[in-house]
Amino acid sequence: MLIGEVYGKTGTKKFRFYAYKDIKKQDFVTVKDEENHWILCKVDIVESISEDRKNIKNMALAEVIGYREDGILKSLKRPVRPNSLIYSADKKVIQETLKLDKGGLNIGLLDSNNDVEVFLDPKGLVTKHVAVLASTGAGKSYTVSVILEELLDKKIPIVVLDPHGEYISLRFANDEKRELALMSKYKIKPKAYKVVEYSPDPRVNPGSEQLTFSDQNLGAMELSQMTPSNTTASQKGLLFTAIRELRDRGDYTLKDIINKIDQTESAAKWNLLNMLEFVKDMGLFSDNPTQVEDMISPGQATVVNFRGIPPEIQGIVTYKLIHDIFEMRKVGRVPPLFLILEEAHNFCPEKEVIVSSKIIRTVASEGRKFGLGLCVISQRPARVDKNILSQCNTQIIMKITNPNDLKAVSYAEGMTEGVEKEITNLNPGTALILGQGLPIFVDIRVRKTKHGGVTVSITEQPKTGKKILSFSTIPRSNLESRLGSLKILYYPCYYVTADGKSYLFEGMQGNVIYSEKSVIKQQELNFSPAELELMNLLSTEMDTDTILEKSTISFGELVNVLNNMIEKDLVKKSSDAGGIDLYSLKGGFTVHPFKERPLYVVIDGDLLKPKLSPQQISEKVKSLFAKVDKVQPVYYPYFIGKNFMIDGITGLKRDT
Repeated sequence: MLIGEVYGKTGTKKFRFYAYKDIKKQDFVTVKDEENHWILCKVDIVESISEDRKNIKNMALAEVIGYREDGILKSLKRPVRPNSLIYSADKKVIQETLKLDKGGLNIGLLDSNNDVEVFLDPKGLVTKHVAVLASTGAGKSYTVSVILEELLDKKIPIVVLDPHGEYISLRFANDEKRELALMSKYKIKPKAYKVVEYSPDPRVNPGSEQLTFSDQNLGAMELSQMTPSNTTASQKGLLFTAIRELRDRGDYTLKDIINKIDQTESAAKWNLLNMLEFVKDMGLFSDNPTQVEDMISPGQATVVNFRGIPPEIQGIVTYKLIHDIFEMRKVGRVPPLFLILEEAHNFCPEKEVIVSSKIIRTVASEGRKFGLGLCVISQRPARVDKNILSQCNTQIIMKITNPNDLKAVSYAEGMTEGVEKEITNLNPGTALILGQGLPIFVDIRVRKTKHGGVTVSITEQPKTGKKILSFSTIPRSNLESRLGSLKILYYPCYYVTADGKSYLFEGMQGNVIYSEKSVIKQQELNFSPAELELMNLLSTEMDTDTILEKSTISFGELVNVLNNMIEKDLVKKSSDAGGIDLYSLKGGFTVHPFKERPLYVVIDGDLLKPKLSPQQISEKVKSLFAKVDKVQPVYYPYFIGKNFMIDGITGLKRDT
């Protein structure tokens, strides 16, 4: 269908055209080049221009994708000719040019052309690494599960490091009525897959197999990676010497290493012994350890469930397991596999080196040579090691609103101005896929398996008739008449009265909850104690000498803290007439108040336990306000359905 005509200055990468008909951003269009090839392009920006009230023209900027010849995607050698006619792209041209081969992974439909199925190349996806990045609730784990279903169908082994136990549900076929009704649209059927669950502590995750490791013949570098803090040069020297002497005698264990170091005369041994005892007492080592070869099998998803496991143990298990898998893959003792790393910002952070950082970085840079694919998943891409993200040739990006996170993904290959603006407005379940000759927006298909993205299992059973401080809700009967039986979940928060206003802090991470245009949002307060101290101090300009005099922060720490706060746009730096650097708060940061007033209600559901105590919240807020009057526990109400949840105050529904 003819839809427009090229005008103005053109190039080989982009051009503008008048649109005769209504068009949308991300629509696919075609134009012929001088050699008579049909060139696939994508609409990046749409504008309406009015010369007068009667003559309104739609103008569009199109990004050139190219054409496929002999299986290779080729770009233009000459600019698109002005006055060339623009046509809407048909299904065949889109599929052939983007190489959406049916032999690939069926992940959904093109968002702009719902008759075009999207198939991704499994080889390119697995061997060249993937990043899945999005805000909480945008559908990251759902999208990853769709990809895993497709990989399992192709008998590719999968290992998932799962902080929340979400991926265990791959073992159950989907029985959700709404999603069953949509399956014919995506040409799929419900299916269950083989899932084997491991956990460092089966007492916390009943039904899982215990994951343990061998402590026989550990290397000095390997062992130093597992200690809770960095070892000094002298401690490393003790470790290397002890292990070298033990190795000369034959096999040895961690207990042998500890005993050997204890026999030395060095004063450096005491802290080292404490660290090694810590590693030994974690319960991760066994005389009958888990065989990594048994964990990895074609067509099987192995889920390491970290739910309820302390972060320091999660880090050590992640390091040790990835290290062992990588070493075995290099010598062919396990088949090629795909490794999934959820909450990647906790295992390979950008500005911190922790126990698991180095091995993940190694796999990102070298894993593809040995058939070890990596998928990193995070709701905070700005906090993920950029070296690791840069190694991910395929990036799957869903809705992101945080400015720092948007900046982190803006450098991805294929990102354009129009595409970047779209990311903040994506609907849940819609993904931008960059790489593999794309970018495209995809309506992710429904799952063949049950979704395990939201679980409400850590609850305390309330006493009948007991009252708590909560908020007025939408009548439950009204909702149940339309949606069926619902449960109530009370989410822990703290109602803070300070500086004459009221604020709501959620009880898990301490973020601020507030309402904006009838939508409940969260404002993150990820400040270190030093940052909170400076926020309370820098109401007027100060030089570093004055700050050091009035604060408890050391000089070495102060420089880093000030630089971080400048980067977060919290502090501004200026100079006086003598060239002395001065620092002050920008004034742009404000804590949003909460307008709803709490009231006492009789408990009619489950109470979720808070992770933060009233004392911890008090410590957090006292640096934000001049006067804190009261901190009260309060519970935010949610109605929970089979595969959805409803905000009890606003009535907004969200699929889970």
